[in-house]
Amino acid sequence: MRIIILILILVAVVISAGACTASPTSLSPVPTPPPAQAVPPPSTEESLPQPIITNNSVELCLNSRYSEHSLTGTASNQQIANILWAAGKAPVAGTYRDIYISTPSEEYSYKPGTHSLSRHSDQRVTGGAFVINCESALAFDTGVAYMLAMLSSVSLWKNSESSVANCPKQSSLYFGVQEVRGLTSELVAHSSVSQGDPGWLPDPSTNGQNKFEEVLADLKYVSEFSPENLTLQQVSQLLWAGYGCTPHVAEIGGRKGLTVPSAMAEYYLTGTIYLTSEKGVYRYHNRNPGTDLTTRDHRIEPIKPYDIRNNLRAAVSGMPQAPCYIIICLGGKAAGGTEQVKNWALLETGFVAANVLVQASAMGLGCYFEATLTSDEQTSIQKVTGIPSSDSPQVIISIGSVTK
Repeated sequence: MRIIILILILVAVVISAGACTASPTSLSPVPTPPPAQAVPPPSTEESLPQPIITNNSVELCLNSRYSEHSLTGTASNQQIANILWAAGKAPVAGTYRDIYISTPSEEYSYKPGTHSLSRHSDQRVTGGAFVINCESALAFDTGVAYMLAMLSSVSLWKNSESSVANCPKQSSLYFGVQEVRGLTSELVAHSSVSQGDPGWLPDPSTNGQNKFEEVLADLKYVSEFSPENLTLQQVSQLLWAGYGCTPHVAEIGGRKGLTVPSAMAEYYLTGTIYLTSEKGVYRYHNRNPGTDLTTRDHRIEPIKPYDIRNNLRAAVSGMPQAPCYIIICLGGKAAGGTEQVKNWALLETGFVAANVLVQASAMGLGCYFEATLTSDEQTSIQKVTGIPSSDSPQVIISIGSVTK
């Protein structure tokens, strides 16, 4: 028995020694293989359906727009296609703008030229049907694209599919597919100035004969204009489209809604939008008094009673000759705010410019954007127009009839 036990112990020792010899750790180290490289997502493009045309006018969409903050639902490919197509129609004033969409499954890059999607990342939307993000050299360019996308979602409200609600949050634009308040042509703001006085504006139209998608397909973004001056009715319509009052009332403090959204309903451009025409320089007011966001108005305040357009063109390099200019400035909270507040305000300048462009195009007029003003140009603009030093010019929109 003692011999058997000794033999078993000896066998166990031999097996153990063999196991250790076979182990890599008992030999010279084996090089560690390099970590696996991440496989890039496929770049195959997926074509989107062509946009459908609704019977809703530019003016009706502008007057009906509002932000819905709680977003849910699932979007169809057609809804996504219409909205992305609209965003891609926006002109670019800076050096670049890239458009991305996050869905419940993944994120895609949108290619306006081919109206198609390419998978970009695994990032998914939370809190809505989908979200659009733009990466641009200028916050202004992001704002222009977002505004056209929002108007496209409003235009889809009178459609066989469920309605698409929208809301810009931070630097992203969220959408949901759900019940909305619906379209309205109710006009809620009339000029508080008597007809015949210098600041009077005629009522704008809140509905029209055009179709939003047809106007968007033929945006008149041009740099050459005919010399004929605009009528007061045209001026009134353009100012209302850009930053005029609508029936919507914001959830914060009963502030009256506008044709554009604004972060926390601050409406950063209140009292800082100016008009220059053959008759002089004017400040546009959509409030009465001008700082009370719970009021509504539609009037202009004379700043200079004579034509300064030649001096304005001389102040800005390369600005086209046009009969009318809208100058969008930052002042008040926007000028003295944080970097985030300034970014929100700059997005808002893009919202205004997009609305003016689409409204002008619906009226057979053209527009051109100057959104990269130097500090010297800003100072020169203030000097020749009489715009106060507290309002810093950011964007000039040239407007006029398109040269035949």
